[in-house]
Amino acid sequence: MSAFARLTTIVAAAGLAVLAGCGTTPASQPGSAGPTAQASSTPRAPATPSPAPTTRPVPAPPACLQPGSYLTAIQVGEHGGYDRVVFRFSGGLPTYGADYARTVYEDPKGTVVPLPGQAYLRVVFRGASATCGQPLSRTYTGPSVLTPYYPELLAVSAAGDFEEYLSFGIGLAARGTYHMYTLTGPDRVVIDFSHARLGTFPGIWDIPSWPQYWSQQYSWLNGHQPWLSNPQMVVQAWARSLWPATTPVIAQIDVGTFKVTEPSGRVDTVSGTRPVTTPGPWVITTIVPASLPV
Repeated sequence: MSAFARLTTIVAAAGLAVLAGCGTTPASQPGSAGPTAQASSTPRAPATPSPAPTTRPVPAPPACLQPGSYLTAIQVGEHGGYDRVVFRFSGGLPTYGADYARTVYEDPKGTVVPLPGQAYLRVVFRGASATCGQPLSRTYTGPSVLTPYYPELLAVSAAGDFEEYLSFGIGLAARGTYHMYTLTGPDRVVIDFSHARLGTFPGIWDIPSWPQYWSQQYSWLNGHQPWLSNPQMVVQAWARSLWPATTPVIAQIDVGTFKVTEPSGRVDTVSGTRPVTTPGPWVITTIVPASLPV
């Protein structure tokens, strides 16, 4: 072989060696372009997001730094077949009890707590208060009386906060069944009252429904319009609403029936009743004009 042929063979072999060395260089080495990546026909699975860090709910700060059970809220609600009142506490659940009473008295004064309705429930929480001693402040800042006038639950009224005895009076449309129990997170004492069946309200003038009657009864119990419990004065008010310029002649026939002489001389028959078993307003139930048979 000539010298030129040997030189050509050596150069060709060296070029193959260089190409081979370039093909085996890792793509991760600096300065190396590496092989071009081929597109894959297999879809990649979506990246699973990292779960968010779980955070525990921060409990509400205590209503009072002193040990004890402190009232913070009172809530009422009407539901299908029953009404509910909820007493919310901070610092733990108190001992509780409830009983029907003929009259609810304020503790420790002994004065009557006015309540609408025909039945009254006295509720007592022992070891509880609505006032924090240090620093002196009210833990319950809501109204002292709630008057929702639901079918059964009519009113919830404060009845005393003395020596860790927290009392309430509840006015009910009728004496019936109730269920008292506790819930936590936050701490609550719940009372559910089954709806009473009172029937259609008998009044036809000025007070035509049970909710209006309970509202008027509660107002009357607090000293407003005391004449509403006087049948003759109620009939007079009705007559004057029709004939304000004159004074109709009114004659009582029996306990609940009156004859009213109109300015024209015609005589109407007006009857009424007190629709509840407890003290309250008297309502007109029938009005028979003189032109119609009695």
